Amino acid sequence: MNLRTLTSALAVSCLAFLATALTAQEPVNLVRNPGFEEIGADGQAAAWGGKAPYYTVSSETARTGKASLHFSHQEPKPYVLCSQSIQLDPKKYYHFGVWVKSSGMKGDGPTICVQWNQGGKFLGGSYPSGVKDTNGEWLLVEGYVRNIPAAATSFDITAYCRQGSTGEAWFDDAFLYEYIPPFLGVLTTDSYRQYTTGEPLTVFAAVSPQGDVRPDALPGISLQLLTAAGQKLQTFAPTGGDEKSLRFEVPTADLAPGDYVVRLDAVNPGNGRTESKQLTMHRVAALPAWKSYIDRHRRLMVDGQPFFPLGMYFGGVSESELAIYRDSAFNCLMPYSQLKRETLDMIEAAHVKVIYSVKDFYGGHANLKTPKEASAKTAAVVQAFKDHPAIIAWYINDELPLSMIGELAARRDQMEQLDPGRPTWVVLYQVNEVRDYVPSFDVIGTDPYPIPNRPPAMALEWARKTTAGTFNSFANWMVPQAFNWAAYWKRYGKTDEEVLACRAPTAAELKAMSWMCIAGGATGLIYYSWSDLHRMDKLIADGGRALRRDPFEARWAEVKAVAADVKRLDHVLLGIETPLAITPAPETPAEIGVRLFGKDGETWLLVVNADHEKNATVTFAAPRAVACLGQELGGKPPKITGSTIVLELEPLEVTMLRLK
Repeated sequence: MNLRTLTSALAVSCLAFLATALTAQEPVNLVRNPGFEEIGADGQAAAWGGKAPYYTVSSETARTGKASLHFSHQEPKPYVLCSQSIQLDPKKYYHFGVWVKSSGMKGDGPTICVQWNQGGKFLGGSYPSGVKDTNGEWLLVEGYVRNIPAAATSFDITAYCRQGSTGEAWFDDAFLYEYIPPFLGVLTTDSYRQYTTGEPLTVFAAVSPQGDVRPDALPGISLQLLTAAGQKLQTFAPTGGDEKSLRFEVPTADLAPGDYVVRLDAVNPGNGRTESKQLTMHRVAALPAWKSYIDRHRRLMVDGQPFFPLGMYFGGVSESELAIYRDSAFNCLMPYSQLKRETLDMIEAAHVKVIYSVKDFYGGHANLKTPKEASAKTAAVVQAFKDHPAIIAWYINDELPLSMIGELAARRDQMEQLDPGRPTWVVLYQVNEVRDYVPSFDVIGTDPYPIPNRPPAMALEWARKTTAGTFNSFANWMVPQAFNWAAYWKRYGKTDEEVLACRAPTAAELKAMSWMCIAGGATGLIYYSWSDLHRMDKLIADGGRALRRDPFEARWAEVKAVAADVKRLDHVLLGIETPLAITPAPETPAEIGVRLFGKDGETWLLVVNADHEKNATVTFAAPRAVACLGQELGGKPPKITGSTIVLELEPLEVTMLRLK
């Protein structure tokens, strides 16, 4: 046995020993008074901070023991929580949950969450969906804590009813345990639906971080290429990755057309067990004649031509609305309503495309009781409309929870079977869990809506996370905020004063957030929402949602102007030539969004200052001397000296340089 073999053997033995030691330990519930049986001096549940009369200890019902935590609230305000401080290790993983029961509940109902902070600064949390109606039964709400920022210093676990909820709810048997997660997560490639005409495939695997050890340095990892019948053809070692992923390069030029399997085997460092993931790869002589698909540059291709989706969410689509909408740069729309064929005909005649929604067809939603019933409903709708030329994609999930990933992934697979010629799109607010959702979509989007309570830079942050969450390999159609939260805040129990203080994004914020999304990797923009522009134009007394009228004409003019800029430059955004490797200086702040495009032998440099308060001076280095042939979107002219480019940007300023 040589030294390398001996070292590997010792490493595997150590892993096995560690696994035995870990599994021998009895898990410890890190929640104090998890069954709400202990009563403090104030008569409330010991260790918990819920305030009476909203939270009290009840002896009327319990899942186990003699007591439970009772929530009772008949008005949507105030918004009250019941929390306790806990101690967590940012390097570890946790599984948490609580059993809940409700009665007469209105709103999103009882749930539980874990949050982390740095001093008084909120850093994030894990938020399982609430349970609206339990039909008198105890139901489990559970979630996982992963990827806590190293800067987090304080933590809490909170049993609560989501904002605006009224009625009664009970909580019992809360828990929070350390757990050893699976080492291997999703397995995917850089090619749409794993199709290749002979190009090399990059295979990505999500993995659980292992402290300071890079996953590609761990023993027991191999990627195998197999025939569909299981015959081994080749084995590959990792070619790279980071603390959360592995990367492999698989050549396909010499493979005969047909289906193949790539299978990844790895030893979980936490328990010594071997885990496997696999997917099917399709080697074809030529791509199928799809109506629309995603090419290797993450672009949507429609009827063989590149297409930058630029649209808005709608409710229904009327002839009068379409007449206004078509007089803009927007080229598509996403209606929530189930459109009739004659409406699709009208939209197609207006030279606008449709992302058709089947997002509500899941068990327990839209009066569909079971997944089987939901699947049948989906099939009926898709079969009825998949031949219509206006449809370029299907919208199959609007923010449904990760706990439904099995059903969500099955829906994506069903859609590919029903209509292989169009991609599926999903939109999530769960931006930190995008990678876990990968089996459930072809195209991803997230919806940062920061105005007025958070900085506009949220759009850049979320776009970056969304793109990185899919290994920089999936199309990303972001959903920028074009609406006023006041359209929704009344339902959350906000006062009239709070609603009146709310506002839509300014023209400068709307422009900046749009280009932040593109700088962060977006390959399409679908704004939310056309309907709210109209609703806020009407007072509540007139059938709208406004306490103070926000004129449609003014807001629509601002949205149109931003869309016109994007459309005017979409030939650049769709460019696929390799740009010059222009890099920002190492000290460039995170609030500066940068993206390069190559078109007609020229390099286009997009730069956005996402900071809404501070000016920025950004220095770039080009691989050789460059000249500026033009500048788009505004901003001061650059200062170029040889291969050095210096830009001065005002807060929320956007510019795009054409360089050669």
